[in-house]
Amino acid sequence: AINAFAREILLTAKQRLEAGGWRVVHGIVDSIWVTPDPDDDDRENLEALATEITERVEIRLEHEAHYDWVAFVPQRESDAGALTKYFGKVAGDDDFKIRGIEARQRSTPQFIEDVQRDCLERLDATRSPDAVLDCLQDAIKRLHAGTVRVEQLVERNRVSKPLEGYTQNTQNVAALKRAREQDLAVHPGQDLEYVVVDDEKSSRERVALAHEEIESYDASYYEIQLVRAVESVLSPLGWDRTEIRRELAETRVPELTAFANTGND
Repeated sequence: AINAFAREILLTAKQRLEAGGWRVVHGIVDSIWVTPDPDDDDRENLEALATEITERVEIRLEHEAHYDWVAFVPQRESDAGALTKYFGKVAGDDDFKIRGIEARQRSTPQFIEDVQRDCLERLDATRSPDAVLDCLQDAIKRLHAGTVRVEQLVERNRVSKPLEGYTQNTQNVAALKRAREQDLAVHPGQDLEYVVVDDEKSSRERVALAHEEIESYDASYYEIQLVRAVESVLSPLGWDRTEIRRELAETRVPELTAFANTGND
């Protein structure tokens, strides 16, 4: 019944907004995004339309913000939009409005979040996927050079059940095993903080707990996480991780051959 009412309210709002000269580009349970209909010159004021819709559906609708631009992230492995994943630049605001992507996920390491936000800045300034890929490539170089501080690579995941309740050898399981080995009690609902040091392993050596002295990290694992984060930024423009990887491979070739002998064979 709730869903039926929600659909009816959303459709009512959509129809009235379109009649008022606005084109609906996206809508979820509590929000609706519109852009001016280029074929309708007799456009009504959004504030007035929101007031009218509020009176009709008896649920308050407010004009929250005007965006310079907004991008809705498609679902991975699908062209359909992920309804709760989007990012955009609010007009007159220096910050981005971000929902659902890695920078807003509590498990995301600080380094991955910082790179994703840098990519958003590049995209806003240049509107160029190449500029975003330059940012990604620089971050990957830093990872493999070992210059990223391990404190910036800490993942935070919530424990959902006791160690014995897990059937897969996940990173959480490896961290729980390390915690038990150190007589640290971690209960369901609590957080585990760790750095992935060798994701190829399935034992407790796969990770190191954040409080331990950590000498190295799994750069290849974190590179994968970086590519996923940048895919979130570029996927609204039609890029997926396969294309990102292909572009990175093409740009890396000159770097590897740049120091080849250019004189005598």
